[in-house]
Amino acid sequence: MLFMAVFTYEPQDRDRVIKRRIDGLDNPRGVKVKGEWFDISGHRVFRLFEAEDAAHMAASLYDWTDLGVAELIPVIETELALKLLKRISRS
Repeated sequence: MLFMAVFTYEPQDRDRVIKRRIDGLDNPRGVKVKGEWFDISGHRVFRLFEAEDAAHMAASLYDWTDLGVAELIPVIETELALKLLKRISRS
């Protein structure tokens, strides 16, 4: 499963967030980071994860909850979504 995590932190925690990320906090088994983007206009980080299930994903985010809030959104690739929606609309 793919999950997009939007992690938001307070300005005063910026240096702690950067340090933790540079130090390479590992993810639990069953979770792989597929991509990561830093919001240059604010205090957010976007990460695309592939995880075996929601429990593994939640465990991965836990280590960051002392520094901010993560919104977790299950996602699928657009091409797959369109194929599924096309199939449903024919029914």
